[in-house]
Amino acid sequence: MPKVCIIIPFFNEQNRIQTEGFLSFIQNQKDYSLMLVDDGSSDQTLEVLTSMKEHFPAQIDVLSLAKNVGKAEAVRQGVLKAHSIGYFDFFGFMDGDLATPLEEATRFIDYFSNHKIQFVSGSRVKLFGWDIHRSLKRHYFGRVFATYVSYLFGLEIYDTQCGAKFFTNSMAQDLFKEPFVSKWFFDIELFIRLRNRMGKHFNESLIEIPLLHWHEIGESKLGLNDFLKTPLELRRIKRHYKNQL
Repeated sequence: MPKVCIIIPFFNEQNRIQTEGFLSFIQNQKDYSLMLVDDGSSDQTLEVLTSMKEHFPAQIDVLSLAKNVGKAEAVRQGVLKAHSIGYFDFFGFMDGDLATPLEEATRFIDYFSNHKIQFVSGSRVKLFGWDIHRSLKRHYFGRVFATYVSYLFGLEIYDTQCGAKFFTNSMAQDLFKEPFVSKWFFDIELFIRLRNRMGKHFNESLIEIPLLHWHEIGESKLGLNDFLKTPLELRRIKRHYKNQL
């Protein structure tokens, strides 16, 4: 069975961490490991993560960052740390609120076995019979955002911002080697980096799959100011990769 490491970033989430969800998954999935990254939290998040590690020290590691660096760098540091402590066939990252259940990861990994791909990305598509719960406001903003991203970067991805993505070992090493430009929209940079590496084989290297389960939990961490800055942030990414688009 392939060895899989899932990186999960946290920031000031001591009251939202569903401990049982993490421990139950690890207990039932012996080939999976979790790299829990505390992104400079000022509450008791680190203590909660450390207590989870004590239950399964062979499968759970905790990385504590001295200051808050944002999701992009927290995930990147988690990938680099995981690389340094052992070999894994696949890496992925998911959100700490478990909006996407960890069990979905096993379905993602199955796609690598059945397809010659390097990257599996989740997509929050509301299909009949699928357990997808998302507010209309977020849904419509997501569609406008995806359309703008497609226009700006030429990326025909339905849901660039889905917080569940998995990669082969070699691809993860390449994609996370360098720091990202954006703290929150680094997912777009991942697709750009993948396209730059794979060239004409880009479409063959990536598959986007609908999630079976996704429940919107709480309010977005992106405030009004962040929302208003979105076009500028995307333009900043475009400028950085202008010679690679």
